[in-house]
Amino acid sequence: MMKLPPLEYTFDNVVLGWREEAVSFAREHGYHLIVNSDQRPFHYFQREQDIKSNWYEGIYQLGIQSLLPVPFEIQTVGLESSKLKIVTEGNTKVLINFGKLHIFDLDNFANINVEEVIEDYIVYDFFDVLRGSKQRKNTVIDFENSFVKTASFVPSNRMDQDKRGELYKDIITKSIVEAEDIKSFDFSETVVRLLLTRKLKELGIKAPSKKQTLNLKINHSYRHYIKNTFSFNVVGDLDNRIVLHE
Repeated sequence: MMKLPPLEYTFDNVVLGWREEAVSFAREHGYHLIVNSDQRPFHYFQREQDIKSNWYEGIYQLGIQSLLPVPFEIQTVGLESSKLKIVTEGNTKVLINFGKLHIFDLDNFANINVEEVIEDYIVYDFFDVLRGSKQRKNTVIDFENSFVKTASFVPSNRMDQDKRGELYKDIITKSIVEAEDIKSFDFSETVVRLLLTRKLKELGIKAPSKKQTLNLKINHSYRHYIKNTFSFNVVGDLDNRIVLHE
């Protein structure tokens, strides 16, 4: 089977990263963006609504301006003979000659003398409200002296409105977890569920019922976390064309 030569481009400025900061920077300056991870910033939206966020809007605008030279699904990124080398999940090799490389995220970067030191993460836990989901307000609950910071009632994507037009609700919690604790049981979704259940009881938030008042019944659905506080640590020689953005 004949091996195809790599695709090769030349750009004055290239932005490498997947977070909203990278997308906004590329869009503001009109630079080409390489999205080097399948991670995405957190954004909750109802299923019947259009996705409205700065990240998605920025990606769309960069796309129609032909500033996304490599489609998503990037496998590895590295440096090769002073060029940026990208290998996609389909094993397509892309070489980019660049004047400046603006790095926001090091995900999947194979050979650079820089370490990404993550201090903590923002963690979102999604809970299905199995009993008591007809809550009239989009209540936001604050936690004190806890790694869990807030719990928000949001319109459910599991069920439609009832006959009176009222929305069923689910709950999203937001926590800050140190990097060393992200896999610890003490900061797991199980512990978040226990803390949330206790808080709902303390505040007297119940399942509405004509006959009797019952506690809410919740079930953890899934967890989404992204790095929050982090820094770059240069551990060797670094190409002077590379600019690190923290």
